[in-house]
Amino acid sequence: MKQGIIVTNITQTSPRFRKQVDSFLFATNRLKNFKLTEVKASNVIKYLEVNKDIDFCLFWDKDIYLARLIEEKGIKTYNSSRAIALCDDKGLTYQALKTYKVKTPNTFVFSLTYNENINQYLDEIMPSLVLLGFPLVIKERFGSFGEQVYLVNDVEELKQLLTKVGDRPLLAQTYIDYEKGVDYRVYVINGKAVLAVKRENKDDFRSNVNQGGVMSEVFLDKKMEEVATKAAKATQCVYAGVDLIKDEAGNYLVLEVNSNARTINAYEASGFDVAYHYLKFINEDNDFKEFARNIKYNIKDLFKRKG
Repeated sequence: MKQGIIVTNITQTSPRFRKQVDSFLFATNRLKNFKLTEVKASNVIKYLEVNKDIDFCLFWDKDIYLARLIEEKGIKTYNSSRAIALCDDKGLTYQALKTYKVKTPNTFVFSLTYNENINQYLDEIMPSLVLLGFPLVIKERFGSFGEQVYLVNDVEELKQLLTKVGDRPLLAQTYIDYEKGVDYRVYVINGKAVLAVKRENKDDFRSNVNQGGVMSEVFLDKKMEEVATKAAKATQCVYAGVDLIKDEAGNYLVLEVNSNARTINAYEASGFDVAYHYLKFINEDNDFKEFARNIKYNIKDLFKRKG
């Protein structure tokens, strides 16, 4: 019997989140000799002190420190703390993709200002932003569901936005308007693209479902698959939802890599159960034993390139 835990954050209580977690728990009924127990992040260390026979952790949170603590107990996490860190910080994601020569929109990562507003230093960074060209997409480096993504059309709009968010870690990207309000998410499991969906929002440049986007299944072509699997490898994800956008030349560019990409909307749009196939991979992955024997890597390895 392979026994694991799914770690969830105590603050995530929405019905949609509950449905996502339940989809994993229900999927275990289709697997033999496989058990998955939900444990809240606030209680997981105490739980592991009592339950010594846990083989793996499906880490459905973004607390890198906690994921690292679990790994140090010899328990393999899916995804690893390393992968979560690379995906959670969009600045690190960009660096990882750049290292692997994965194409993205032209990007500028703002310098950290340690709680001071970057607006007062705007003259110094403006030449880099001008090279990207307006309109610009401004993203907070830490955020989800498109809620911290903004479109600015000119310098005045940029200044107004930075007045509100300029003390936060940010990056800027060239706005790709070939397919307005459209992007593609490719689900990758263990280096293989398993599903592609299109997200379209006719009322917003952000295609996220949480922002009103509508998801539908699309054909997974070879170009899409190649870019998505390379992005997952660059960010060291065994599981990822890779968000792509198409430019006017027909190239796919990577917008983001999601280490905890939700599967519910994809299932409703396609009928393909990504959650089940993710768990199936975990059940068949015997590397967790090797991981427990060789838990030697140091925290300094967190952002090392792998493979």
